[in-house]
Amino acid sequence: MQLTARIKEATDGRITLRVEELPELIVHVRTILEIPDAIGDAAAQLTDRDKKDFEVELHF
Repeated sequence: MQLTARIKEATDGRITLRVEELPELIVHVRTILEIPDAIGDAAAQLTDRDKKDFEVELHF
């Protein structure tokens, strides 16, 4: 499943992201490199699917 992540806010060393396909999913990370894994983990937990089922595309 393709997930489109958008940065909602970036302040105080923390990045807040929203996922278009799962509007109830909000993820917080400290670096851009953490985004794909953090969103995959959160989406898997929310949907009871395997993390490998998700491909994350980041939009700035």
